[in-house]
Amino acid sequence: MNDLATSPAPARDMRHCALFDRKIVYENPHETIIPEIHAGPPVFLADNVSFNQPGWVVRRAEDLRKIYADTENYHKRGNTGFARMIGEDWDIIPTELDPPIHSAYRSALNPIYSPSQMMKLDGKVRGRAQELIARFKDKGECEFVQDFAILFPITIFLEMIDLPVERLAQFLEWENQLLRGTDRDIQAASVRAVKELLMETIAERRKNPGDDLISKCMALEVDGRKWNDREVFGHAFNLYLGGLDTVTANLSLQFRHLAENPQDQQTMRENTPQQNVVAVEELLRAFAAVSTQRIVTKEHQLHGHTLLPGDVVSMSTPLAGRDPETYENPQEVRLDRKPMHVTLGHSIHRCLGQHLARRELQTAIEEFVKVIPMFRIEEGFRVPWNTGNIIQVTELPLRWG
Repeated sequence: MNDLATSPAPARDMRHCALFDRKIVYENPHETIIPEIHAGPPVFLADNVSFNQPGWVVRRAEDLRKIYADTENYHKRGNTGFARMIGEDWDIIPTELDPPIHSAYRSALNPIYSPSQMMKLDGKVRGRAQELIARFKDKGECEFVQDFAILFPITIFLEMIDLPVERLAQFLEWENQLLRGTDRDIQAASVRAVKELLMETIAERRKNPGDDLISKCMALEVDGRKWNDREVFGHAFNLYLGGLDTVTANLSLQFRHLAENPQDQQTMRENTPQQNVVAVEELLRAFAAVSTQRIVTKEHQLHGHTLLPGDVVSMSTPLAGRDPETYENPQEVRLDRKPMHVTLGHSIHRCLGQHLARRELQTAIEEFVKVIPMFRIEEGFRVPWNTGNIIQVTELPLRWG
C-alpha cells in the first residue's frame, strides 16, 4: 500500500511468500506455511508483503524486537495508506506516528487505556459476551465467527464511542471492504464513509460531550493545546481498525484450537482466572494474526542484505510467534508457558489497546466455557483460513451436547 521511494530493484533476488497471499486455504498456516518459512533464511525479499507490493520478510522474533525499537532506520508515517487512498494527508493516531511526536500523543492516550481504566469496562465487556452467547447456548450449535467473533469486538467499539448498535452492520461492511477488499475504488469509498460518520460524531460531541472515547479525546492536550477534530478522528479511526478485525481474528484462531484440542479446552475450564491470563498469552503467541509494515529510512545491512530507503519491511507477528530460535518447541501449545511474545507489538510501539484486547479475549473464553459444554467443530467440516496481513479462520461451525 506504500508508494516506495525506492522500489526493490529487479536485480535483487525476490521470491513469493504464500503467507501474504490474500486467499482462503484449508490447511492451518501456523502449522504449514510458517514452519516452511522458518526453515529458510532469516530475511528475504518477497514480491507480495503488502497488497502485492514487494518488501522484506523478517522471520525472527529478536529481529522484530530490534526493528520495533529502531526509529532511526525505520518509520511508520503513512504506512497504512488509507489517507492517500482518498487523496488526503492525515495520520492514524498513534499507529502512523514516529518519535518524537509519537511520544506526545501516546502519553496523552495512555491513561485512557490503562489497566485500571480497562478494568472499569469489565462489566460491559462481560455483559456483551453473555448477551451474544445467550442467543445460541440452548441451540447446541453456532457459527462462531458470525455469531460471536465478529460481533463481540464491534459491540465494544460502539459502546466505547457511544454509537447505537443499529450501526453495527454498516461498520462491519466498511471494515470488511477496507481490510479484505481488492477493489481500490470500493476501499476508498469505505474510507470516506467511515471518516464522514466519525467526523459527524465528533461534531455532535463538540456540542454535547459525554463519557465516551471521542469526548475524552477532545479533552486531551498535546503541545499545550486541546486536540483538534483531525486528531480526534485520527485516533477514532485507529480504534476502528485496530480494535475490531484483530480481536475477531484472534478469537477465531484461539477457539478453533480449543475446539480441536479438548485437553486444552478442559484446562481452560478448570483454570483459575489468573491461570487463564497466562494461557491467553500462550494463545496469543501461538496464534498471532497480524503483520504490519515499516518503511526503511536509511540504507543499512540486515543479515547480509542491503535495505534501501523506501523499502517495506513486514513485521509479521505470526512468524515471530513460531520462531524456533526464540521458543522451545514453538509448534507446541503449552498453556502454562509464559512467553515473551511480540503479538501485541514491542517497545514504544506496543499496542495501545493491549489491555482491552486481553480483557476481551480472556472474557470471551471464560464466559463461553461457563455456559457452553465441551464443544467441537462440526464433523467433516474443513476449516477455512484467510491468509494475508491478517490470518483468520473465516468460518467455524461449533457443536456441543
